Amino acid sequence: MEEKNDYNLMDALEEDESPPGSYKISLRSVTRKEFRIDYWTGSFLMTCLMYLAISGMLLFYYFEQGNPYGSTQQIIDGVYFGRLLLTSHLFMAYAMVIIIYVHMFRNYFVGAYKGRFRWLQWILGVVLFILVYVEAVLGYLLSETYIGVSALHVMELLVEKSVIGRLMPVLSNWIIALLIGNASTASTVGHLLALHVAIIGGLILLLAFLHFFLFEKSGPFNLSEKKGEETVKKYYPWYPINLIYTVFTSLIFIAIILIFSAFFMQVLPPAYGALLYGLTPFPDWYIMPVYKLMDLAGYGLTTGGVPLVTFFFISLLFIPFIDRYKSKGALERPMITVFGVFYIIALFIMGLWGYSQPGLTQTRLLTMAMWWGITMVSVFTVYAMRFAKKDLVKNEN
Repeated sequence: MEEKNDYNLMDALEEDESPPGSYKISLRSVTRKEFRIDYWTGSFLMTCLMYLAISGMLLFYYFEQGNPYGSTQQIIDGVYFGRLLLTSHLFMAYAMVIIIYVHMFRNYFVGAYKGRFRWLQWILGVVLFILVYVEAVLGYLLSETYIGVSALHVMELLVEKSVIGRLMPVLSNWIIALLIGNASTASTVGHLLALHVAIIGGLILLLAFLHFFLFEKSGPFNLSEKKGEETVKKYYPWYPINLIYTVFTSLIFIAIILIFSAFFMQVLPPAYGALLYGLTPFPDWYIMPVYKLMDLAGYGLTTGGVPLVTFFFISLLFIPFIDRYKSKGALERPMITVFGVFYIIALFIMGLWGYSQPGLTQTRLLTMAMWWGITMVSVFTVYAMRFAKKDLVKNEN
């Protein structure tokens, strides 16, 4: 039986009949199937968030907004385990960006936005995805390296050339002033720090709590009972089994990041304004796809990179209402899956192309050929797998 969406949000505040071993504060007992690693990407994201909050507070204690580069260098050279703390903060942020992609696309392909309050849970998840990206970029700008300041200038250009900048220049000027203040070092870093720590960071914490609450209310997606599968009926109580499993996996994950950070310590890039010859300011890997998209598509209102990125996020936001398929499987929802495959292929192509040919603007003909090429590959791949699955089922029968 298909689970229907629940659009009455007051129902989320009512107590449900929970499995044995659950707690009323939205801590649900789990089944054996829920101990699979793909069900725990959200837990890893919460671990990232907690570690980044704690390590960020420690870094904040030593950071000086009037001397961002010097204080960052002092953390590395003069604070006990400062380099490890800064590196682990960076790598945990990288891990969070990677895992949020995995988490989002995993739920996208299995259709985990269907039923009860999952539609709102999905919308909050997409907003969190955007906020995590903004938070990562803001942290990237704080140390006033030549790469960070160059990225800030690119951000100003994006705001000016976006739909907002073209149609509402007063609003775009206000957004730029919100980012840079009066353009002095102390003012700009102070604005960025307030956004990074208090505003965007606070929004992430609030929405993450609501996202988790709705997940516990709706329950895990696609736990349909199969013939002969008795493990679905057996519940494991939140305390102590679920709690121990959560703590154990979180500590192992943090240990992996710390070990990796110890072997690959961060080297601070040169400061902005230093005499540099032959150095091209490359953005970080998670920004590179958008950076290359601007080179490739330009800033036009129709084919430009900003409208394309905007369309990407709007389509993700409304996917619970766009997807009208009754089935749950990825190959039973072919066009939805085609769009997901398209996004993933485009993401990798933009990133790799950006590193191989940074700053080289392409012709419109090449741009359109690339988009159509990715579209054809996505369609043929999904439908070939769909037909192959149907043939396999026929042969088995």
